[in-house]
Amino acid sequence: MANTTEIKKQIKEVVNKLSSEYGVNLHERDIVPNGRKYNGVAYDNSICLFVCNNKLQEGIIKAGQRSAIFEKCYWLSLSDCDKKLLVFTNKEFYYKFIEEYSDYLKGIELRLYINE
Repeated sequence: MANTTEIKKQIKEVVNKLSSEYGVNLHERDIVPNGRKYNGVAYDNSICLFVCNNKLQEGIIKAGQRSAIFEKCYWLSLSDCDKKLLVFTNKEFYYKFIEEYSDYLKGIELRLYINE
């Protein structure tokens, strides 16, 4: 079972790091009517993002993981933000995801964040 406290802590860490990098405050909130909360949104809606804490299972991306990530991509695509980020926290998962699915994600920037 996932440790949700640790996951939330990691998401907050990524959002804070990207806030500093882009020079804008990013906060969890929704921006699409009847939508879900994005992990980070700039006050002027110039940036929105979701953080993916997935890890490969048996060397592959499982169907449930893929479905959850593409749901995040759907919500990113509905936003009017200029910069739409999907941030991964696991290197192996990130590279596997790019290898298999990057062609389907026009307009969404994929990023890797490793806590160092």
